[in-house]
Amino acid sequence: MKAHIPAAARLTHRQKQIVREYDASITNENFRRYMKLSLIALREKFGFGHDRAANFLGAISSAAEDAERDEIFWKHVDDVVIDELKLPFDREDYEKVDR
Repeated sequence: MKAHIPAAARLTHRQKQIVREYDASITNENFRRYMKLSLIALREKFGFGHDRAANFLGAISSAAEDAERDEIFWKHVDDVVIDELKLPFDREDYEKVDR
């Protein structure tokens, strides 16, 4: 049996846009918080000061730009993190990675 959603219950284009904007804001907020945690760990465990922390942020920004241009970016990341560094992460589903 197929579920039927009455037309009156469907979201309008504007409502969908609002939901997408809210989702993006939550994603950005979480990313910003994890970046701050990373910077604290780098400072406390590895002695990073302002310049090294800024270089780290620059490297992350550069990698994010590369991810936008490289179709197999996350495969390269998995190769390094899982295969070379031997860290316990699951591989990305390369067919479903958002582009």
